[in-house]
Amino acid sequence: MAATLVPQRMSWLVLVLGWPGLLARGAFVSGLMAGGLTLMAWAIVPHGVPLFVLLAAMHVLAGICAADILAWELRLRGLVPGPVIMATNAGDARLRLLQATAPFTTPSA
Repeated sequence: MAATLVPQRMSWLVLVLGWPGLLARGAFVSGLMAGGLTLMAWAIVPHGVPLFVLLAAMHVLAGICAADILAWELRLRGLVPGPVIMATNAGDARLRLLQATAPFTTPSA
């Protein structure tokens, strides 16, 4: 089974779009839960500046926590977290993952 890489950074897509951004990233349960919270806020909070501030705060919080939300969704689907691999891009991360999980062998002369 191929490794699923979850980048540990803020998601600009989720920051801009909010809960539809979570749906686009594949976090369906969290996206629908955040959408429900958005609808509840729309119904309860007075329209105007307070609603705008609340929705902006929800977008920022979801954008910052998008990596953790996606990792939680993957655990819900039964995936097991593996080693943390630090790299600048996905290709380097895959290479380092292969190097970390490859069995150690000594070259024979």
